[in-house]
Amino acid sequence: MSAPTLRIGIVKIGKNTQFELCLAQLRLMLDLADTTELTDLTALETGAEFDLVVALGVCGSTPLSAVLARRRIPCLAMEAYLGFHPYHAAFYRAVEAGNGIVLPANDPEEIADSLAAVRARKGLQGTRLLVVDTHDEDFRAEEIATFARGCRETLGVEIIRRPVSELQERAKGVSDEDADAELARWYREILDGPSEMDDAHMRQVARLFIIERAMLEETGATGITVEDIGGFLLQPERHIMPNVTYGPLVFAGFLAAEEGDIEVLTTELLLRAGLDAHPTMSNLYLGFRDQFDTIAEMKKYTPEMQLEDYRQCVADNHFTASHFRAFGVLPPNMMTEDRYRVREAWTGQSMVVATPRLGPVMLARLTTDAHGLHLVPGEADALKIGDEYNWHRCRWFIQVPDMRDFINRCQHQHYVIGPKNDRERVLRVLTEKLLGLTIV
Repeated sequence: MSAPTLRIGIVKIGKNTQFELCLAQLRLMLDLADTTELTDLTALETGAEFDLVVALGVCGSTPLSAVLARRRIPCLAMEAYLGFHPYHAAFYRAVEAGNGIVLPANDPEEIADSLAAVRARKGLQGTRLLVVDTHDEDFRAEEIATFARGCRETLGVEIIRRPVSELQERAKGVSDEDADAELARWYREILDGPSEMDDAHMRQVARLFIIERAMLEETGATGITVEDIGGFLLQPERHIMPNVTYGPLVFAGFLAAEEGDIEVLTTELLLRAGLDAHPTMSNLYLGFRDQFDTIAEMKKYTPEMQLEDYRQCVADNHFTASHFRAFGVLPPNMMTEDRYRVREAWTGQSMVVATPRLGPVMLARLTTDAHGLHLVPGEADALKIGDEYNWHRCRWFIQVPDMRDFINRCQHQHYVIGPKNDRERVLRVLTEKLLGLTIV
């Protein structure tokens, strides 16, 4: 998907003699397809549409502030040297007083990050995400509806809901030949070595993938989350779950999340837009630490040991992340390997497994109304892998600044984990300034 182009309005104020130099400096920061267009107060008052307005020659108060605030057009003031000038202060404070959007522009790096954040927000507009669930729980339907309304209001993202039964029924119509062809591609490009599952199992997984991909194409969605536990595992007759399919989907550039968690899938979208890096989802635990390492099987993990591990997590500000006997569905940019392995997640079910890269991370989850965001930096600093631990055989340990604060603000057991990079400021401008999300 190509990056969206920006339409930037330029307003000249006063008699500054460096207008052309300012514009030349600005254009060096833009993509070739972006446009700059001179505009004025009258045009903005009557509805001229811009992704961003840059004010040149600002010196103190100006009526422009009120118009930009009323129309909620993101803005910044520029000098030829690309730095803050005290002349800008009154202009900025007036925009903020009217609940307008002032973008960080105190140096060239901040200006570049603000432009990237505006581009990221435009890229979110009209994006679609697909949740495939059982449609049999009224309270969850209400939650999804509330979240979908919030997504339209804050992110401009549309949530599409389809039933698990559609995925399952359509998968039955996929031929063995088509499924085998897809599997052959996976073994050429995505999967490493033989699967721990038999051919019939893998063929059914490929059928599910083919229909998931078809549903994504039919809806124009860029990501999917399937209620794999309720729709497949917790049925009178267990079905083969689609969890392995999420690996090939993320290899193809789609977003994917387990358990029909549309909130976490949308958070993945948000982090990818801000960080320009594909994140993953995992399950958070306060436990499974040193005491857990002393046991050979899960049933020997006593409440007393769990309490000691919990206290260890709080004391050293670490939590444990693990999901379906894996670290999560890691995208290529977060893996140390080039390919996934397919392993048995639990009896008769499967999961793709890869090893995460250690280092700085961002942790995030949108609130249930999509108007707030829990956003926390962390450090993935250790891994444990051991088949003897069954469900938690793949664990990674992530340090946060203050575990007690994290506990008090935590939104859910599922969190998005993405690589923390030099675009953290872009993410924060996108979420706090442009989308107006409350950081909870």
